[in-house]
Formats: sequence, C-alpha cells, structure tokens
Amino acid sequence: MQNRQPDSGGLGLRGLDRAGWVDLAEPAVLNLVETYLAVPHLEVEARLWDTGVTDVPGARGTVRFFPHILSEATNRLIRSGTIQRVTHHTKGAATAELLTPANTRLRKTAIITATRRKAMLYARFIRFSTTFGAAGELVLRSSLADAMRAGHGYMPITSSPLFGEVARIGTGDRLPGALDSGAWVIPLDSATGMPLPPHALLVEVKNRRMTLYPRHSEVHQLLAKAALVQRQHPELRVVPLLVCRRGHDRLFWMAKDLGFLVHATRHQYMTLPKKTPEEHVEQLRNELGLADLTLIRTDKPARINNLFASIIPKQAAATAARWAAVGSQLGEHFDQLRREDITDAVRNQTLAELHDDAEGLLDEAGVDEPILVWALGEDHDEPSYDPL
Repeated sequence: MQNRQPDSGGLGLRGLDRAGWVDLAEPAVLNLVETYLAVPHLEVEARLWDTGVTDVPGARGTVRFFPHILSEATNRLIRSGTIQRVTHHTKGAATAELLTPANTRLRKTAIITATRRKAMLYARFIRFSTTFGAAGELVLRSSLADAMRAGHGYMPITSSPLFGEVARIGTGDRLPGALDSGAWVIPLDSATGMPLPPHALLVEVKNRRMTLYPRHSEVHQLLAKAALVQRQHPELRVVPLLVCRRGHDRLFWMAKDLGFLVHATRHQYMTLPKKTPEEHVEQLRNELGLADLTLIRTDKPARINNLFASIIPKQAAATAARWAAVGSQLGEHFDQLRREDITDAVRNQTLAELHDDAEGLLDEAGVDEPILVWALGEDHDEPSYDPL
C-alpha cells in the first residue's frame, strides 16, 4: 500500500480529522455570509476551496476546504439557525438559492439589496453556462489539432469535424452516447524509430463548476464507454481521458488505480453571449469569486497543449496497460454509476463494490502498491450540492 493517508477535509493544515475540518470551516463560511450578506453556494466553493483563505488559526499559508466539508459546515450552520437558505426570483424569472444571515436586525435592507444583486449575478452565470460545454470542447479539439500539426503522433478518430464526437470505434457497436472527442496516439519505438500500434485516446470534457469526485456520474459516463470499447476490441490499447475544471484528490487516485487519466484545467472556459459586455464577466469574477472564468474567442481559443505534447505521450502506455488489466473489467459498476437517477444509497454501495473488485484485480495484476484510499467511507465524503 502506498503511503497515502485518506484526506480529511482540505489543504494547508495537517493533523485534522474530518470533524476538525468541519469545525474550522464553519466560521469561514459564516464569515463569508456575514461579509457579503448574500452568497450562492458556488461562491462559497469559489472563495473557500478554489482560492482559499489565509486567516485560519494555526495555519501559516493558504487553507482550502474541500467541497464536501463546506457542504457539511453550511448545513450545520443552517440547522443551528445561524444562517438561512433563501430562494429569490429575479425580474427575468430566474431562481437563485442564496445563503443569508439569519439575524437581520438593523440590516434587513442591506440584506435585501445584497440578495437582489447576488441573485442577478447568479442568473447571469446560469445564462453564461449555456456556453460552457461548447467552449470546453473547442479548447480540447483545438489543442488536439495543434498536437497533430506539431508532429506529436496524433490522428483524429473523427475527421469531420476534426477531433469531433466519436459515436463508435471501428466496426464496434454505437456507444451509449458519443464521446466528446477521440484520437489515435501513435508512439514511436525508442530504438528503431518505427511506429508502434496505436493507442485509442477516448476523451470526455466536463467544463463544469463542480469539483468531480469518484462518485459523480460524469466520471463513469466516460469509464462505461471506455470499458465497452475495450470489450469490443480486446487487442486495442485504450486510454480514457477525463478533462475537467477541477477534480478531488480521490478522483486522481482512483484514476491511477483503474487506469485512466484526469486533467484539471483550473479554468472554466466560456464564450460571450451576443450583446453582452465583457465587463459582465469581470463582475462575476469579482463579486462571486469566480476568478477562473476564462473568456475565449471561437477563432482563437485557449489551449491545453502541454497535456498532449508531454503528459499523454509519457503516460499512455502504462495507463492503457492498467486499464486493460483493471478498469476495463469493471464495466458493470460503471454502467450503474453513470446513471443520474440512482439513489445515494445505491451509488455508495456500488462504489464500495467497485472498490472491492478493483482491489482484487489490482492484486491479480501484481500491483504492489495500489492507492485504494479513494473509496468513500460510511460517512460518504461528497458535497451535497453540485453547482453547474
């Protein structure tokens, strides 16, 4: 077993158990609500997880609270009557759920004003979110095209549009939902310089606000498709790749054990809706703390070139071997976990079964030091709120 300790609740402090992290997060969440008077949950995560805080007792630097800890601390504050969750309807018929102080004495007008402003900004974010999916895919496909032109050994599985959606591999059956993209990665023999058999890079992009955990259905949508491709083509070297804004540490540990790759961009890409001033984006960055909102141009999008120029070539062979031995054998669990309509109890039980079966496969594969601390405990470490 690798020397990995299950994370308790954040980064920047050591020696705290889960309860200690929640105790520490409560005043941080309360201070946020008291400071801004109205706060959507995505702002809580943006300011206390993405950015972090520097005034935590006992910490010398920045402390970041994991999303599931922030959810628990928030719910505890609501149960105690310290803060409240209110629903506000904007003039544009949008609905925003906000956290506000429960004690409104001598500041009721200020809270109402803050609530209206934050609800308007949240509604704007929701409107902008309609561009997130296409923007993330554009960044991915443009980066793959750059890697191909630079001679890094990539060829598109789908050439029109270039590196577009992949509905099937070869003569295999149609996948249960097309992949966002895919590429043939053709490595060269280091001794002879001759091309080796290709790897099938199967890619999903989740350019969402939420931080992905091992339990999230978005993760298993990719894994279920990749497992099916491996069953259809047992000889193929398959490399599943999940590109997301942020992933929890446990997701990266699960990826290493099962044989897939996760790349966190730390950006949320978007395009500007028509007739929208660019200053509206800056207001979201400043007033909601969404510092990683990244405006791209469709004619010159951002790139994640290092992923394809350096990381994939170095890790593809080992990832494909692990996936063939371990991850690809767990398709039944992925098929269940990819569903959005299962209960939390079923999801937790299925993830536990996935973990147990993975442990057996890792042992059969002769992996001496699997990580295996990515599965959830009985208290199921996950955020209770999934922002867009």
